[in-house]
Amino acid sequence: MAKEPSEPPRALRPIHYKVYLFLAIVLLTVALVVHSNYVIARLNAESRSLCTVLARFFAVATIQAAEDPMVRPIFREVVRNINFPLVVTDTHGIPRAWKEIGIPADAVPDSLLEAADSTGRVAPTVQRIREIAHQLDRVNRPIAVVRLGQPDTLGLIHYGEPPVVRQLRWLPYLEFGGIVLLLVFGFAGFRSLMAGEQRLLWAALAKETAHQLGTPLSSLMGWTALLRDAPAGGERSRERVEEIAAEMDRDLDRLNKVASRFAHLGAVPSLRAGDLTASVSAAVGYFRSRLPQLGSTVTIEERYGPIPPVPFHPQLIEWVVENLIKNAIDAADKPEGRIQVSLEWAQAERHVKLRVSDNGRGMSAEERGRAFHAGFSTKRRGWGLGLALVRRVVREYHRGQVSIVESVPGKGTTVLVSLPVPRRAKTERTGPGPKSQ
Repeated sequence: MAKEPSEPPRALRPIHYKVYLFLAIVLLTVALVVHSNYVIARLNAESRSLCTVLARFFAVATIQAAEDPMVRPIFREVVRNINFPLVVTDTHGIPRAWKEIGIPADAVPDSLLEAADSTGRVAPTVQRIREIAHQLDRVNRPIAVVRLGQPDTLGLIHYGEPPVVRQLRWLPYLEFGGIVLLLVFGFAGFRSLMAGEQRLLWAALAKETAHQLGTPLSSLMGWTALLRDAPAGGERSRERVEEIAAEMDRDLDRLNKVASRFAHLGAVPSLRAGDLTASVSAAVGYFRSRLPQLGSTVTIEERYGPIPPVPFHPQLIEWVVENLIKNAIDAADKPEGRIQVSLEWAQAERHVKLRVSDNGRGMSAEERGRAFHAGFSTKRRGWGLGLALVRRVVREYHRGQVSIVESVPGKGTTVLVSLPVPRRAKTERTGPGPKSQ
């Protein structure tokens, strides 16, 4: 029977996670800069509001506040509680009070200020304060001290940014540098971890490949030995050769399936609606015929209910069933093991449910949580690839779900595979009823 030409698999598009990571860093940096600028703007607004209130306070205190030695200490006490650079000057530009400019408030005696105002001779310290006031004017426009109801200016308040604002301006860059360093070390660790997982995965994939190819190859070697020993000539000999040739064709078909399965691991297979029961039954039959060779006393029961046509890939679904049955056989720890494979149609959910149950050793809660992780295995010589491949085939290729719905240590495990069915499909019986061996 001629086989239908299969469509070439579509390559999976790689996820450019580096692009998303770069965009995330850019967005985070922008958010930090915007937030820092917002905080800086708020602090500057509060500083200007405080200076405006201070200027009004000075103005209300009248003109002699700038000249009266008795009133000036009051202003200095008010200024003492300010936490940002500030210089108060009179109409002649002589500083009368200052704070947070690196010069103590008592470093300049009042006599020097009075001398600078009356004689015009400015001491070096007073000149330094005046220069600082001019520098503050480059940061913020000075606020005039104006008496209420009069247009005359009594002086100016020169102020700068609070120290916390200057620190906040560097904060986004420091945070960005910290994030970059964290990402560099994190990426290096991630690469190391991924390299280890890839080595484990390649080793497991190689072992799985050898396992998949080993059975049909061993069988072919046995058939060739029988052909050499078969007597030549006669009708009986011809029938025997035909029987062996049929078995060899079956093993060659098995090899073709194995090659096709691995070819679809890195591509998106084409799904077609078909008879899921036939594919599941074929996979079960393959294992049932080899149970005596495995030295197993396990009985496999099949219970297939009426189900609609399901979009699936036959070779990959057979691989899923074989992995689940193989795990169930390996988990058998009783004199009479039992495996049950069933199909049922959940019409309300529009899913066909495949269950594989056994009465083997079961799993603990911790083992259930890690069962589908690549590299995890409860077997002494296992590589932990079977259930990981099952999850990839079911979830990524068939948009279905797979889970361990029940597992009790010492009593057995039930694995459920759920495959979605389009609404255009109609329910019909697609396979045999219950049977066992």
